[in-house]
Amino acid sequence: MEIWLIEPHDPLIVRDGKPFGPNSGARATTLPFPFPSTTTGGIRSRAGMSKDGIFDTNQISRVKTIKVRGPLLVQLSEDGNGITVNEWLVPAPADALLFETKLLSDKQSSNDKEGLIRQLIPRKTQQFANGAETDFDSKGEDALMLVGLPENEDNLGKPHKKPPLYWYWNVFENWLLDPSRYDGGVVALSRLGHKGPERERRLHVSIDAEKRAAKEGALFETSGLEFTHAGKGQQCLSEAQRLALAIIVGEDKDTQNTIRGGITGFAGERRIVSWRKSNSTLPTCNLDLKEAIKAQKACRVFLLTPAYFKEGYRPTWLLEPKHGVKSKLEAIAIQRPQVVSGWRLEHPPGPKPTRRLAPSGTVLFLTLEGTPEAIETWVDNIWMHCISDDEDNKENSDNPEQYRNDGFGLAVVGTWPSESEEIQEGQES
Repeated sequence: MEIWLIEPHDPLIVRDGKPFGPNSGARATTLPFPFPSTTTGGIRSRAGMSKDGIFDTNQISRVKTIKVRGPLLVQLSEDGNGITVNEWLVPAPADALLFETKLLSDKQSSNDKEGLIRQLIPRKTQQFANGAETDFDSKGEDALMLVGLPENEDNLGKPHKKPPLYWYWNVFENWLLDPSRYDGGVVALSRLGHKGPERERRLHVSIDAEKRAAKEGALFETSGLEFTHAGKGQQCLSEAQRLALAIIVGEDKDTQNTIRGGITGFAGERRIVSWRKSNSTLPTCNLDLKEAIKAQKACRVFLLTPAYFKEGYRPTWLLEPKHGVKSKLEAIAIQRPQVVSGWRLEHPPGPKPTRRLAPSGTVLFLTLEGTPEAIETWVDNIWMHCISDDEDNKENSDNPEQYRNDGFGLAVVGTWPSESEEIQEGQES
């Protein structure tokens, strides 16, 4: 296994698929964050290059077998050993809701530097106190509980307008192990995380080569992701934090790859990026977390990258019996789906079909059936691995695991807090 870093030196453009051509007023808009297919394509392109830096199309079948996970957002630092990862950042979990807090000097004004964290939990109920009803939990084996705030917590005010989109790993790790450390507490947003890459807009003009002047009306706009974070109190560019994309290449014990490092163009408009192999290691699963999951026989599964599920929000491959463990989906905290497509270089070349993805940050609540030893093995094989479903048609697919090999559905696990279980039992009795 190798960890590769992509550090953009220009605002990175990851196109959203809208038409963009030589027309007046054209706009190239970027996505908020690259899809795994973008960075995976970059890795495999680097692996299939000849000595002259030209991609060899005869290498397509080989490079498609390279297993890639990610991308993840990282924060870089430079020391005597070179450039290293000093912070791992992950998408904000969907089961954490951040509320505004009020300033002591003005009760009508909100404090945009702090937030009140509340955990969203599964609730097994068919009728709520306000009269609302649902039949979500009456669908037999496919029944799902709603995910929301505990009862009598409807006076918390408004959700925060500017919550961090990415959490620092140390905070996220505590959330995986014991959300009660933060649940109901006020936290400084700067300690929780930040917004990630900033979106930068640029206005461009087309130049007439003969006249060496701008073509009249030939203006176009691009928006890119600036991989620099200006933290609290940082007034100078030299004090800003450098951000990059981290990609895991190969299996855990695989060390033979042919990725080319260096500086090259990448993504839309071929903006300049650096490819660099890192000596950093992936965050590991906390031993206390494993013990808690074995004792509870339940867990939360967090998506760090978008995942492809055949049934939309419901996973199939993840719920198949594995390593002596049978899992059952009890609830899910999820936002609206994302849509991804792409371009196929294999014969015949052409556009790939569009797919709906469960977005990163999605939380799956599972119950587990198996021995403690089997559950520990199951956790080890889910942690920092991809859990997307197989290709739709296995008979006509050379590799049904392609979505997992492409990096879709990178996941980690967390405990299912005891508070959720107590609420469920109280409502059932």
